[in-house]
Amino acid sequence: MSKIKFGVNIDEAPEMLWHADYNATKNMAQQAEVLGYTSLWVMDHFYWGKGPRALGGEGTVFEPWTLLAALATETDKMKLGVMVSCNSFRHPSIIAKVAATIDVISNGRVIFGYGAGWFQEEYDAFGFPFLSPSVRLNQMREAIIVIKKLWTEKRTTFQGKYYGLQNAPGNPKPIQKPYPPIMIGGGGEKLTLRIVAELADMWNLYGVPIEIYKRKVDILTTYCDALGKKITDIELTWTGNLTLANDEKQLQKKIDRYIKENRIYSVPNIIASTYDDCIEKLQQFIDIGCKHFIFNLQTFNEDKEAFMEKIAPSF
Repeated sequence: MSKIKFGVNIDEAPEMLWHADYNATKNMAQQAEVLGYTSLWVMDHFYWGKGPRALGGEGTVFEPWTLLAALATETDKMKLGVMVSCNSFRHPSIIAKVAATIDVISNGRVIFGYGAGWFQEEYDAFGFPFLSPSVRLNQMREAIIVIKKLWTEKRTTFQGKYYGLQNAPGNPKPIQKPYPPIMIGGGGEKLTLRIVAELADMWNLYGVPIEIYKRKVDILTTYCDALGKKITDIELTWTGNLTLANDEKQLQKKIDRYIKENRIYSVPNIIASTYDDCIEKLQQFIDIGCKHFIFNLQTFNEDKEAFMEKIAPSF
């Protein structure tokens, strides 16, 4: 059995939901590395989205690639990624250079998380055209092709439907060869998963229960089969909230407290479990093929030490 990986999504920590505090971010990142987490993730948003995270733009959030560059100098071992970088916000030639630079700074620790975008209010607020899902996804697909070329070719000439480059030198090259692993986020069954099968080294699905995760994996497997690829060649990941407690009563109290503090009706994207049951619940995802769990510090922050002590050694 291959080793199961565990990462943390640091932007979802309670300390970060309302204001961006670099010292707090740095301390949480370094603590996660000391505890043995495999990967560290930040979000790509100009401001927080719906629900408790200030739909109207209250609170602040760091630009993710700039933040990763800083955290690359504050950590030594963890992989570093954006969950996930929105193709619409940056030209592929720019993001290729940014990611390659951080891969050099971090000595080869970047995971290139990428997506087609989804939050229309954010697009509207900052002047990005919010095109149809199929257009945004096809733009993302073409961008990934461009990015791979810039990372691997001495000079890149490319003319596609959305992007064009003329004899462009893609330097510096990433440390990782042929390039950093590309993780595509999303579960669209007609187009997104087809692009994952074609172009991704990793795939992420955010906060879905086991039944939906299994259906998406089955569909992704079908697309891989059609391309003559193996689903096992893609590292399957799951991101969401994990809440742990010693017993059911304590677990419910933690959930109720979180709901009250955040003025919501339920905790989304969650695996809620006692310590005794957690291994079994995670194993259900592993049996389907998941190899990498990324937990939001939104609900997981106070449990992250106990998890590495009590749960992680079982995997």
